[in-house]
Amino acid sequence: MTQLLLDQLSKTVAGQPLFTTDRLSAQTGDRVGIIGANGAGKTTLARIIAGQEADFTGTRQVTDTVVLVPQIAPTEDKSGGQSMLARVRTALAKRPAILILDEPSANLDDQHQRWLNRTLQHFAGVLLVISHDRTLLQAVATTIWAVDDHHFSQYNGTFDAYEMDKQRRTANATDAYRHEQRERHDLQLAAQKRREKANRVRKGGRNLSAAERGNTKSLRERTAGKIERGAHAMLDRADRQVVTEKPHQVASIKLVATDLPPVQGKYLISASDLDLRRDGKLLLRRASFRIKPGERVALTGANGSGKSTLIDAILAHQPQTHLAASARVGYFHQDMTELPTDRTVWATMARATTLDVNRTRQVMGAFGLTARFYDRLVGDLSGGERVKLQLLAILVSASNLLILDEPTNYLDLPALEALADYLVGYPGTVLFVAHDQAFRQRVATRTLAVDHQRLADPQSTAQGTPATDLPRLRFEYDQLMQAPELDQAKLKELRQKIAAAQHENG
Repeated sequence: MTQLLLDQLSKTVAGQPLFTTDRLSAQTGDRVGIIGANGAGKTTLARIIAGQEADFTGTRQVTDTVVLVPQIAPTEDKSGGQSMLARVRTALAKRPAILILDEPSANLDDQHQRWLNRTLQHFAGVLLVISHDRTLLQAVATTIWAVDDHHFSQYNGTFDAYEMDKQRRTANATDAYRHEQRERHDLQLAAQKRREKANRVRKGGRNLSAAERGNTKSLRERTAGKIERGAHAMLDRADRQVVTEKPHQVASIKLVATDLPPVQGKYLISASDLDLRRDGKLLLRRASFRIKPGERVALTGANGSGKSTLIDAILAHQPQTHLAASARVGYFHQDMTELPTDRTVWATMARATTLDVNRTRQVMGAFGLTARFYDRLVGDLSGGERVKLQLLAILVSASNLLILDEPTNYLDLPALEALADYLVGYPGTVLFVAHDQAFRQRVATRTLAVDHQRLADPQSTAQGTPATDLPRLRFEYDQLMQAPELDQAKLKELRQKIAAAQHENG
């Protein structure tokens, strides 16, 4: 029986601890999901298991052969999904005792994601899957190795069970923190009251004569001192009371329409009777569609069907396509070579952002690029961290149209949540490609599907939250309330519009 054991493993990079581990173990038949933030060391752990990384301390016991399929970029003749699929199939054909897959579902279309899930469920050896794909993790994993705060720990159970347990632990920690804060506050109030009482005792009552005041001074001072010592004891107890660390909560950031360049015209993107070819191959025949301002449109289709080629055609103003003159495009296509490796993270964001410093930092924090990243060079970031940085630089730019080609690939789970929240509240227009089904369903208000050289445009089949004017209306209302002179008629009109928008959006 093949066995894998990692015990008290420790990895250091440039003198700084990358991660440590508890006792992590797996044997034949186990399917382990490895999860955690970008840059936390998941890929490094995989390389240690595969014998490709020897600079570590602790115990590594591997009893059989290991095949590692790393994250890969698209080749010249294949899409990213086609390239990953070929590598996974080659690895499976070797029938390794231990198989490690690093983000295997990235770029795979819906059909091949289902194939991957079914295939990995029947893998006979030890399977380790590094992934942020919730659907894949729940379908495949029987054990979770999670890295949090530079430490790997093992959870024996499914991904959903792990998530529920994590939420329960977070809720318990939040309750404990709030309870301690209440007790601390109560102790501080009680101490304050004792100090006030000590001051009253020290001064003596108003009805005391001068002689009585003099005769009782020593007694009043001793009594006041005793009361004050009690107050100090309460404050010491209050300081010792806080032992639970406050659970980290990321503040979401919402934009309003006035943050973006204005849009003119009824449609931002359109195409009419478009024939689309790549390398002489027909991908789309007589495709027609129109995208209105405020829509969030998911572009779906099989690997190699022409989704990215259609985006390229729109951006290149190819005949039979139209991009509105007022469109200011933020285009994400996961090209890490566009980032200057010798510039710091903060300098990169400062050049890109149109938001103020605090709001820019809020957005970065929501995606996991906190203050500790500001002074780091782009060249020192992990692949996933660079994806975040490139994406963020586009999200905060002066764009009213976001075109995002596979923005979810290689993002960790918190960043995926942050991106979905951001786009649902985004007051501009979004056209995106994403093979993450849960993400599509949450974000999209509409779907364009490429299927057998045809573009299906069902108009309103998507399940995402509809675009709304509420953020803009509330912003205008707040601005009007702060004006030197109130325009009562305008206020009334805005209140009516806000009420109507609230009713329309439930």
